[in-house]
Amino acid sequence: MYTQGNIEQCWNDEYKSFTFVKQPITKEEIDNWRAAGYDHENFTGNLYDNKNPMPEWTQVIADQFPFLSDKTFTIYRMDTLEIMPTHTDHFRRYCEIFDVNKSSVRRVLVFLDNWKPGHYFEVAGKGIVNWRAGDYCMWDPEVDHAASNIGIEPRYTLQMTGHV
Repeated sequence: MYTQGNIEQCWNDEYKSFTFVKQPITKEEIDNWRAAGYDHENFTGNLYDNKNPMPEWTQVIADQFPFLSDKTFTIYRMDTLEIMPTHTDHFRRYCEIFDVNKSSVRRVLVFLDNWKPGHYFEVAGKGIVNWRAGDYCMWDPEVDHAASNIGIEPRYTLQMTGHV
């Protein structure tokens, strides 16, 4: 199950100057994607996560989802030709830290910029393009989703994780 909506933009583009690191990925995920026919060089994107100080506006966004507890944040950048094939999120570490069952976890993805050609997001088999900054998608932990950037500009999102 997933939902879509829009929140008012409360951020500037300071996040574009943050230091991002490559998202870790398991060998099992890579092997599964390769077995499915993906031979792409770069799986995943780049993270600026909770190990870093988060901008104040992340709390403004969090306040718009009061039904979620223990919210964490990651700003995610996908550069040209980076892809994240269809997958479900693990939430292993999140569940361990907050002592919650995976079934109660929710992911909220907020698009930080307006859509640009070549940017793509897919949730539960539905392709999403032409978004506006502030559009979001929230899904349950077992919902398949994917993302890619075949455009020439980076694709930025805020990932917020919480539980009900």
